[in-house]
Amino acid sequence: MEIRRHNQPPPTVSAWLHWREGIIAFLTLPAAIVMGIPAIALLMLPMRGSSGALVALILGTAISSAYLYHFRVAKLFKILLKFFWILYADLLKTLQILLVPAATGTPFFILTIVTATMVPRQLMPLTIFVLVVCVLLSGIVGYAALQYWSAHLVNWAGTWWPVGSPGYSRIQARKAWKHNKTAISQSFVRHSTSWHLAANDGTYLIYFYLIALGFSAIGYFWFGEHSEWLETEEEMLGSATALVWVALWHFWGWRSEVAIASSQSSTKTSDKRRSSNSHLPAADPVEVELNQMSAELGNTRMRPVRKSQSPTQKSQSPTQKSQSPTQKPKSPTQKPKSPTQKPKSPTQKPKSEQPQWYVFRSGKAEGPYTKDQLPDVQKISDRTKVRRGEAEWQRAGEISELALFLTQK
Repeated sequence: MEIRRHNQPPPTVSAWLHWREGIIAFLTLPAAIVMGIPAIALLMLPMRGSSGALVALILGTAISSAYLYHFRVAKLFKILLKFFWILYADLLKTLQILLVPAATGTPFFILTIVTATMVPRQLMPLTIFVLVVCVLLSGIVGYAALQYWSAHLVNWAGTWWPVGSPGYSRIQARKAWKHNKTAISQSFVRHSTSWHLAANDGTYLIYFYLIALGFSAIGYFWFGEHSEWLETEEEMLGSATALVWVALWHFWGWRSEVAIASSQSSTKTSDKRRSSNSHLPAADPVEVELNQMSAELGNTRMRPVRKSQSPTQKSQSPTQKSQSPTQKPKSPTQKPKSPTQKPKSPTQKPKSEQPQWYVFRSGKAEGPYTKDQLPDVQKISDRTKVRRGEAEWQRAGEISELALFLTQK
């Protein structure tokens, strides 16, 4: 029953939705009959005859159906159907990965059997190795051909598949993938996406062989020689191998296949990283050189080589740095500077002095420091060994610049 307002048009329901709800209701009915057996038995106690049994069956089924409807058992059936569909898809992929190498490698098996009598016994290991390589390579070619023609099949089905029917949205989404778009304009040999998907299938085929070898080793450790294994033990190891491999494909293999087919690569993230790093300021060569000197002296603390920019500097364009042509010139009546104004002292300390002084203490070099930091931080005296940059070690009193500076301090 549909609940809607009087002025609301009825929703458009496709024929498939009606069929789906009917199938789910049909599956719910046997479950309701099974669950209604206790109610049917209780209702049949006071009734006798076939008519009473029929009434009890109807009433018991109705009670159990109402119970199932109240607890949304139909929704549980939908979840079970979806779960079985996933298992069905994994089973088809398992058969594809296992049967394609067997089909493409059959000619090599036949050739090996025919030429077995002509090959010396000493070359049998090499022959087996060549056979395995040929089967693996032919399987990859078979995977690529299957992926290529499946793209054409999906594109062809998307042209006539009815709207609203099961799988329509999935087919349209597959047609929009890079794998399906490029299959129209590229040949089988040049279709790189099919070969990437084939390499992915071949990788998980190798994983299957490795998992089988691992469980065989476990079986040999537990049950002894293979000839001594019971049928139950073989089935148990085979089921465990298949379960692990299907789980590996479902959680990792299928995701990598979708990423390759839909071209969901990491190019976007790399572009973002590249664009974010392009706005960083240039490295200061002086700071880079000082860090190299510190590393040579064994100092592990490094100074930042990029100067931070203020928000106004980042937003300032190159044309804003130059003087505007409409800027007013200085007035001719402006008073010049007084001739009696004192010039700056030649010994005046610059505004930003680079740290370039090193102090020799306890058998190692410490620094770099500015000139003001030498007496304040290191407490140097006239006899303390210091140097500037890569110069030779000297006592502070022997350097004229520091001697005058320490006297003033």
